[in-house]
Amino acid sequence: MRKFLLMLGIMALICSPAMAGKNANGAMVVHTDDAHAWTFANMCGQFDIWYPDITCPDLGTQTDKDEATGALIWFLAAFPDAASPGVTVVYFGHDHNLPQYYQDNWGFCGPTGTLEVPDGGWPDAPATAGNSVAFGSPIVGDHLFPFYYFNAYGFSGAYYCSAINPTGGYAAFVDDSNPPSQDECFRFGCVRWYEPGQNECPPEGPIPGACCFRDGSCVIANDETACFDLGGYDFLGAGTTCQPNPCPQPGACCYDDGSCVPFLFEDECFAGGGTMWLAGDDCDPNNCPQPPEACCHEDGSCTFVAPEQCDGTPWGAGTVCNPNPCPPPTGACCYYDGSCVAGYEEAACYDSGGTSWIMFDDCDPNNCPPPPEPGACCYGCQECVELIETDCYDLPDWYQWIPDEVCDPNPCPPVATETTTWGSIKADYK
Repeated sequence: MRKFLLMLGIMALICSPAMAGKNANGAMVVHTDDAHAWTFANMCGQFDIWYPDITCPDLGTQTDKDEATGALIWFLAAFPDAASPGVTVVYFGHDHNLPQYYQDNWGFCGPTGTLEVPDGGWPDAPATAGNSVAFGSPIVGDHLFPFYYFNAYGFSGAYYCSAINPTGGYAAFVDDSNPPSQDECFRFGCVRWYEPGQNECPPEGPIPGACCFRDGSCVIANDETACFDLGGYDFLGAGTTCQPNPCPQPGACCYDDGSCVPFLFEDECFAGGGTMWLAGDDCDPNNCPQPPEACCHEDGSCTFVAPEQCDGTPWGAGTVCNPNPCPPPTGACCYYDGSCVAGYEEAACYDSGGTSWIMFDDCDPNNCPPPPEPGACCYGCQECVELIETDCYDLPDWYQWIPDEVCDPNPCPPVATETTTWGSIKADYK
């Protein structure tokens, strides 16, 4: 049961999307040496004993053994000197032109607990059968180590090569990260009978990788030092690429006062007191919510709202409505004689003697009420003068105003007299 669960885990790993990791630029190369032959001894352990200091360019790719003598062939994982490999699974296949049963021994290499998960038909059906080797414990820091071997019988024109796994259509190394990362392998090797084979060894020297910048852009740099020299802040590792862009994208950080700071990552924004983070925003224009301020309306009223909610004129950051900073409106000032003067505030209109005020009016046309019509103003001793009603009332001895009347002929009635007696009149003059 435990082996079955481990197999399921391997399949989950090798079916996950490929991502550049610590095993990028690795190769699955081959080695043979006619000085050695397969025995019942541990062929994997013998490799390190026989070739303690061998490097990829020195691996053997030609065998001259005849068809009756088996050639011992190793498949090896090889990584650049600059890499820091850590391998838990090798997903691979092979390619050969040998008839069935021309291999009589094969097996996986690895520490205690290692197992393989071959497809049906392995190793005689290279077009349809691949294999996976899962190590009992990760192989860390080893730049050249065997993971499989074969004892094969060949002939002139025969070849035996490492290759992609036909089941998945690729070859890969799974690393020891958590979660694990899978790196595809594109470099392989071939052993040939009676002629040189070849190995595609890993590149020498620094392995370029993706370098991230604070604006979210990505360039390929030779190494971490080169990345920092270019102004980058994070080197994602040897073999990583910029397609698609793996770099975190910055955004705009908003603060309580409505200010906006561009090119910050989300965690930096909130750690620095930001209240909102806008992904991909560069603060041009400022899209951060603004704090409330005075909003002035045409009628001189004031509301305290965010600028984007103001349906009048935003009065500026930090302004308030108490006291009201909004200018009062102007309009037309009307006078008693029907004249109109534009540009007056309401209070100034009445202070100047105006009788009414029309907001926003410019006196074109004149919308003021016409002056009142005059009438007959009776005063004194049945005297008459044509005046408007209020002017009539200003006369000290007026006694009647008759609307819509003229003084010719005189419409004024006689002044009323007090009833008395002749005796009373004479008494007033004694």
